[in-house]
Amino acid sequence: MKTKLPQIEEGDFRKHINAAFRAKRHVDYLKLVLENYEWYEREFSKVFSTANKSAAVYEFLVVYLDKKGLRRNIEMLGSHTFERFAKTIVKSMGWRYDHMHGFTLPGISKPRSGKFEFESATELEFFAPGWEDDPFPTYKSSQIKICHIDYAKHPRLDFIFDFGECHEFEITFKGVRDYCGPDEKVKFPYVSHYNGIPPVQYPDYGG
Repeated sequence: MKTKLPQIEEGDFRKHINAAFRAKRHVDYLKLVLENYEWYEREFSKVFSTANKSAAVYEFLVVYLDKKGLRRNIEMLGSHTFERFAKTIVKSMGWRYDHMHGFTLPGISKPRSGKFEFESATELEFFAPGWEDDPFPTYKSSQIKICHIDYAKHPRLDFIFDFGECHEFEITFKGVRDYCGPDEKVKFPYVSHYNGIPPVQYPDYGG
């Protein structure tokens, strides 16, 4: 049975775009927004897989980039969402899960057109539910499940937690196994290995 893939929740996005076109407001910019959105949808469709099992265990190595030797091995079920993965990473650091997060599939981007000074490259990113800073609708981490990604093509993801403090991680897919008898005794998500002591989330700088 093929895995059902997530859908971007567009809401009234196209309705508002078309209304702006009719009113001849920001036409050139909104054409670029639609172009970038279509690129995002098209390229993301190449990232997904319908062949992965949801009832399987996926193992990842999670490396914190700002402190040498700080890493975690985390096992997730294919049915878990990336939002749950984010929470597991943060909790494994001993931090409170009280800020936004985002995942990026590295090495894939649509360069800026150069038409607008404020424009940036478009990347394959997905953020926490409630994230509304993008000019077009995007996938959210609550929609994408661990089993949705084609790890043969995309074995690495970048993860950021707390865009103020900018805690950056590199996630590497290590393998997948069928859910078997011994796994019934494990509570997933499961942090199978801890290495390194994380920084304090909110240091006390008082004298």
